[in-house]
Amino acid sequence: MASKQHESLAMRIRSVPHRATCAIPGCGRPTMAAAGTGLADCHCQYHVQRRARYGSHWAAPLKATDLKPYLKAAHRWIAEHRNDIAVTYPLIGLQGLMDGAGQVERAQDIKRLPAAKRARVAFARLREAGVKPERLLAIHMAVAALIEDDRDSHNVPEFRLVQTAKAVHRLASGTHSRWEVALPNGTTAPLAIHNYPRSSGQVLRVMGRELDEICRGVMQDALDTVRRLRVEMFGPHPSQRPDWLPRHTRVRLGLEK
Repeated sequence: MASKQHESLAMRIRSVPHRATCAIPGCGRPTMAAAGTGLADCHCQYHVQRRARYGSHWAAPLKATDLKPYLKAAHRWIAEHRNDIAVTYPLIGLQGLMDGAGQVERAQDIKRLPAAKRARVAFARLREAGVKPERLLAIHMAVAALIEDDRDSHNVPEFRLVQTAKAVHRLASGTHSRWEVALPNGTTAPLAIHNYPRSSGQVLRVMGRELDEICRGVMQDALDTVRRLRVEMFGPHPSQRPDWLPRHTRVRLGLEK
């Protein structure tokens, strides 16, 4: 059965019309279809995997240092509007998302589970870590505002959803086990093992869509205000300044790798 499935997949790969090389400028690698390693007809395996992990074939993931000013602006906006019904309802929804996620399972036990189940475990882990719904709402708003301001970013829904999910996933992503191990001299030494679930693929899309369904209305209402607060508190984003150069130009001039 397995050999028939492999042969069927190989026939599909051979029948896909494809480019010879990856569509990303400067890549030069053969597309997966051209290399016979997959069905992607316009991109190489590296950039296909990059999209699975980050939500874009080419855009750099959002840095925590870049996101921090927007998080502070978003938290300030939430605090100022905490009693508005348009904010209260999403916060209740986010708390319900975590409370209804079920039990926490070890990171090493969920590798083969469906994406929807792994997303549930991720939200359950956030609940057990004591993450507040205000934090999730602030992340959703901050990621949207940063992508809107950053002219180097990829302003498409998939990138925004995946980057939101990754920022949330980082809050409580791993399983940490600790023991005291007996040594020959009669003393003990600490032993720790840290397991982290893979932050890639459909689980990020599932998490991002669930968060977006709850937070979308607030983000649409507050996006311009959060961007303005960011400027008031920290100044404009670097890409909004007159001397800004696109990333491909900075790379060409040797200003950035």
